[in-house]
Amino acid sequence: MSYCWRCGTELPEGARFCPKCGANVSGPEKGEMTGLGRISYEAGLQDHWIRRIVAIIIDSVIVGAIAWVLNAILFLPVLFTAGWPSFWASPWNWIQFPFAMGLIYIFYFTITESIYGYTVGKKLMNLRVVTLNGQTPNLEKAFIRNISNVYWIFLLLDVIGGLATSGDPRQKYTDRIASTVVV
Repeated sequence: MSYCWRCGTELPEGARFCPKCGANVSGPEKGEMTGLGRISYEAGLQDHWIRRIVAIIIDSVIVGAIAWVLNAILFLPVLFTAGWPSFWASPWNWIQFPFAMGLIYIFYFTITESIYGYTVGKKLMNLRVVTLNGQTPNLEKAFIRNISNVYWIFLLLDVIGGLATSGDPRQKYTDRIASTVVV
């Protein structure tokens, strides 16, 4: 028994189209679906995004460590001279820390991707950022594709925007603007 890839309806023997939704039984054409539709049935695409998620977690640990070291170097003297309440009122408090970490993210991702074509997390996950013609992105392209890293919600919207629009489902929306892709 076979079932429709789009709606799950049982297909009659020899059918070319689903009797319920009209989908082509052989599956969607490459340009027919967005990445959000394709990710549900393409194992290779699922693997790609899982590896990217693991890579961003690895890179987040690295950036977080860098941010906390900077915090200790720059603002630990404030803690010892002004006391604990003043420490939380310092420029590096819990409200401003995510923004500062976002700036470190942009710097880290832009520099590493423009020089090497990957970050530490991407290297460990065997991923690489390239331009559409296969070259390592320059500083400008790396900056454009990473501008959404300034805050996690922007990165999430960037990924959803890339997957929800037509085009290569391996691209975030800013990848489309920068003409880059993660392979």
